[in-house]
Amino acid sequence: MMMRGGRLTGLTSQVLSMRCFSTEIFVSRLSFYTTEEEFKDVFSSFGTVEEARLMRDQQTGRIKGFGFVKYSSQAEAEKAVKAMDGRILRGRLIFVEMAKEQKSK
Repeated sequence: MMMRGGRLTGLTSQVLSMRCFSTEIFVSRLSFYTTEEEFKDVFSSFGTVEEARLMRDQQTGRIKGFGFVKYSSQAEAEKAVKAMDGRILRGRLIFVEMAKEQKSK
């Protein structure tokens, strides 16, 4: 670590760069009839959607009723959570929250 102009460099900057802010949200209780395009369109009104994916059963290919949306910024993700959590989509009450970080095994 070095002091530069009253600031610590080195370890401090490494710790700050390791802090990850989630830009991904988790959406549950979706209708099994929700399409990928519809899912992305609904959530694109809150910001730039980098990726929208519905989770599917590997054997049947049917939608499992939940998915993830990745935004270009954390602010957009938070805006979508506030606006869509507890809303009705395709006749179903959906829940929206910030996605949890996956633990590496």
